[in-house]
Amino acid sequence: MKKILVPTDFSDHANNALAYAVNLANAFGSTITLLHTYQVYNKAGSFISVESFMKEDAAKAMLETMKKTEALLKNNAQLESKIIKGDTVDIIMDLAQHHLYDLIVMGTQGASGLEEVFIGSTANSVIKNVYIPVLAVPADFAFRPIQTIVLAVDEEEDFSDSMLSSLVQIAESQAAMLRVYHKDVANDGLNAAVDKYLKDVERTYHYELDTDNINESINAFIVEYNADMLCMIRRRRSFLAEVFHESITTKEVFNSPVPLLILQES
Repeated sequence: MKKILVPTDFSDHANNALAYAVNLANAFGSTITLLHTYQVYNKAGSFISVESFMKEDAAKAMLETMKKTEALLKNNAQLESKIIKGDTVDIIMDLAQHHLYDLIVMGTQGASGLEEVFIGSTANSVIKNVYIPVLAVPADFAFRPIQTIVLAVDEEEDFSDSMLSSLVQIAESQAAMLRVYHKDVANDGLNAAVDKYLKDVERTYHYELDTDNINESINAFIVEYNADMLCMIRRRRSFLAEVFHESITTKEVFNSPVPLLILQES
């Protein structure tokens, strides 16, 4: 994991996400790119002056964040910054496509935490439009060591080495226990390939034969095992798509009490 992209608006929830990026960068000796974007809307001829102030304020905030973050880096991890004018999602997509990042780490906004990921937010748009893993950190979730990770899958999941590689790298770097939560309504068992690709990660398997509310079941599992991170795979038609129900109402939308690592279909 050589390059990690961290969008920031310099808020507390963005700094929470940055703490996770620093932890991972220190483990891998990675380079973190701290990205801030801004947009200027021309009103009453004030475009130039407003843009100048926005750039100046962003530069000051970025410098302060860089100084604080650089003091925390270890193992040859490095930090760079970008301040770019334009749409946040478009810029993240462009950087992810052309700069070969291995992971995007970003905070979610609002008291509802990860519910925001699936209600048309910036994080939701990024997850839907990039093809690299995304780690979404709830707004009020303070960093803590990653000791236990839940991987939630179902009987229809297919796997590959490249798809699971980020999860394997993170688990190994943190010496974390991986608990595989398997929704197995048909009682067909788990695809044996997952065991092959998880390699030397310490892991256990847990089977949920049926449940009326997958969201509640996964969250209860997270609490029961005091998990520090949830991991799921995003496909066009998959367990993730079923759980998130992109078209349902806000009250029914999926949420997680811990940071959520989204792996993309390879």
